[in-house]
Amino acid sequence: MIESLTRNWWVQLIRGGLAAALGATAIAAPASGMTLAVFLVAAFAIGDGAMTVTTGLTLPGDQWGRGGLIATGAGFIVLGMVVLFWPGLSATALTVLFAAWLVASGALVAYGAQTLRPAISDSWIMGVLGAVLIALGFGLGLYGPSSIDTFVTFAGWFGLAVGAVMVAVAFRLRADVERLPAPAVA
Repeated sequence: MIESLTRNWWVQLIRGGLAAALGATAIAAPASGMTLAVFLVAAFAIGDGAMTVTTGLTLPGDQWGRGGLIATGAGFIVLGMVVLFWPGLSATALTVLFAAWLVASGALVAYGAQTLRPAISDSWIMGVLGAVLIALGFGLGLYGPSSIDTFVTFAGWFGLAVGAVMVAVAFRLRADVERLPAPAVA
């Protein structure tokens, strides 16, 4: 799995760029309220889902976890479409859907940390990030934001932070491409 992630480092770069761009948009225009919140959550869920599916598809067919990545990515895309096309989506429903996405993302990151533990000595950092995402998701789902403006601002800062981390990971993976063996030619 680490070899596939390293060879396809650009997928993480796109995910990070999308997260950072959507986060910056939320911070720059928080007064747009519910319309912006719906668009941001939908766009990120669809984009993140597409990149998760891409990651799964780049793994060899017999790689353990490949199907889980593809299914999770498809689930994120469906979540984004539901948010985007749900007429009259309430702030409460959006908060619950975003919370569910955070929990699912956290579980995926924690799973990745467990899977990559033999290949990455400090994969515990990914595990901690997964736990933080899960905790944020449960906290947001249980208590919710006090207003949509708080939600948009939170989503903005969250997107910037996650985007920055993903871009850093992408460039770290890119730096390791030269260390990989040449791909087998079929």
